[in-house]
Amino acid sequence: MPRMPEVLAERFNDKKVSEQTAFIKKRFALLSFLDICFYCMVFCVLLISPTNAADSIDIDDSEQNTLIANGTDISIYAAYVTEEFRDWCQTNPTKICEFNVLSQIDLLTSLHAIDISGEVIKSLENTEYELLISSATIVDSATIVDSAKSMVVEELRLEISAQWRGIILNDIQLTLVLDKNISDTKQRMTNASNKLFSQWLKSASDKQLFSAEYLYQFLGASDYKNKLKVPDQIGDFALSRQHLFNDPMKGMLSRYIHSDFDLAVFDVYVYPLKTSDSFESQSQSQNELKLEQQDIRAISRTLGKDALVMSDIYELKNIIGLRDIRVFAFEAQLKTDSEPLYATQYVYVKNDKIVKFSINAPARITNNLIADAINAIIVPAESSLMKQVRQTDVDQRSSKPTSVAP
Repeated sequence: MPRMPEVLAERFNDKKVSEQTAFIKKRFALLSFLDICFYCMVFCVLLISPTNAADSIDIDDSEQNTLIANGTDISIYAAYVTEEFRDWCQTNPTKICEFNVLSQIDLLTSLHAIDISGEVIKSLENTEYELLISSATIVDSATIVDSAKSMVVEELRLEISAQWRGIILNDIQLTLVLDKNISDTKQRMTNASNKLFSQWLKSASDKQLFSAEYLYQFLGASDYKNKLKVPDQIGDFALSRQHLFNDPMKGMLSRYIHSDFDLAVFDVYVYPLKTSDSFESQSQSQNELKLEQQDIRAISRTLGKDALVMSDIYELKNIIGLRDIRVFAFEAQLKTDSEPLYATQYVYVKNDKIVKFSINAPARITNNLIADAINAIIVPAESSLMKQVRQTDVDQRSSKPTSVAP
């Protein structure tokens, strides 16, 4: 069985991280520059469909459940019971166990019925979280009496495992005696399933199981909420809000809004380096800017090949007030029918973190703000998570055989 550091390293290796980064970037604003491009577009959707007449059509339970399953992309799966529970059933001759009694559709239906706010469904839909749920019924054979079926005690057991990228965050086992007063077997199971889901939902809510804070604390990631220090003001930009991404490799975003121009935005991203090697660290920081340039080029193509003017990545030199910090940058300008749109990005390495500035203003304005911003930002220390991941990465590299020329 792999050790925890090896499991973490596998989840955070370059291939995994690049795949997840591409996935997540589709769901978050890359830059205010890109935001404004989208503000220029208007989407018109005509909502005329036969399904709008559903109120006038009778749909039975099985069809409704199928619609729920097919109409969503929620990561909830019917799983096998644990070996421990299977062994318990085999070693208790008075217990009659039936495994896997609820299908994925049954589980989805119960979740939809109980999660009225939709918060858990939102956390499981198109994200890296998933629920693995095994189910079983348990009948105590001692309660079986030929002439008294009403005396039979039957329980429904759910084993619910909440995971993120395959890492188990929380395991819980719940059991409930089925209500003998409900004659319909399927309805009796549904009723019990809903009650158990309700218990689990309360437990998950109390723990804030799907919050970024819970994930970071569980994995031993940096405490950005308390340990990251950023200024309240950068020039005429005031701190508006902060967002902790549900991925320790993405870290935290701090967004600043200009005091006079609401659409002028200064974003500060802080997240961990993948390596502890100083040379690779500088290379990774520049690669971050290259990825941003690719995104900007991709979006600008819809506006014509001559619409975008973008510089190469360059290093800022002789920044007054800065020492021993290498800052790389690029600037872009998108020509439109009215005023041009700007994007200027900066990146530097501080301790084991990458700090990236994304600003929708020209460099001639933003260059004067960089030194004060860098000096005011204090990043968290190296986390136990990243220490394990980097050490495992070093161990794996050193264990690889090196080829020797004949």
